[in-house]
Amino acid sequence: MSQLPLQPSSPARGDFWRWRMLAGFGLLVGLTVALNVQTPNVAMAETQGPNAPEPQSTANKPSPDATINPDGLPVGSVEYNKGVELFQIAQVQSEKGNLSGQKQLLKESITHFEAALKQNPKLVEAQSNIGFAWLTMRQYHKAIEAFQKALVINPRHLNTLNGLSTAYAFDGKIDEAIKTFNQLTTLDPGNAQYFFNKGSVLQRAGRVTDAQLAYEQALKLQPTDQRTLFNLGTLYENEGKFTEARAFYTRAKGVEIGNTIGLEAIQRIEAIDAALKNNTKTPASKK
Repeated sequence: MSQLPLQPSSPARGDFWRWRMLAGFGLLVGLTVALNVQTPNVAMAETQGPNAPEPQSTANKPSPDATINPDGLPVGSVEYNKGVELFQIAQVQSEKGNLSGQKQLLKESITHFEAALKQNPKLVEAQSNIGFAWLTMRQYHKAIEAFQKALVINPRHLNTLNGLSTAYAFDGKIDEAIKTFNQLTTLDPGNAQYFFNKGSVLQRAGRVTDAQLAYEQALKLQPTDQRTLFNLGTLYENEGKFTEARAFYTRAKGVEIGNTIGLEAIQRIEAIDAALKNNTKTPASKK
């Protein structure tokens, strides 16, 4: 039985910037081991907005020297926002199945992010979003390179670290992915998403015990996370531990029964019940 993919990363916020949340970057849940494209950093608006900074964003504030222009916007924000807008449109094109249109829009977004960086070399979000654009196009080496450049600007930028971890995993660099997720969970130990992602990568690598520990930590932080509950079910089912697997599938179903995960959990419970009744293995545990 395959696990669910990585969860997209959360948009970063800072004391000096108000961020506009963008639509169209939701989690695309799929019952495969493939990883999802991450959510890019969102657009900038006027300073001193109503959104309170999140704890993990304290290292992501713009530098006080020459980052705010006379209009009260961070230098480079106009080009940056154009890039984010194009990225958003690209995601819509992807949902419509227009992959060639998506690719063209993503390349245009990179041009705007690069222009923003020329105006403000400290704009880590712009460099990070270049990585997300390449990651969306499955150009993993280019994504990794872009994320690494962003970390030169700010080594503690959480969204970039999460994107880099995902790019490593896509590229088959599992050890590097796990190392980066370890860094993330150290920097932000209260973020359940990072522990879920870490568990997902560890499970793909066959490190069952370590994956279990990561998922359990994610559940301590977010006890009703349906993805984590489901993945723990797959982990135990693959190990032939049907009683434990059924318990986690039941909990996953209980979070929401009508979505993709809930429906798949029902199917897994039925398969396990049949296997227990007939004293056989499920198809997943035979793999």
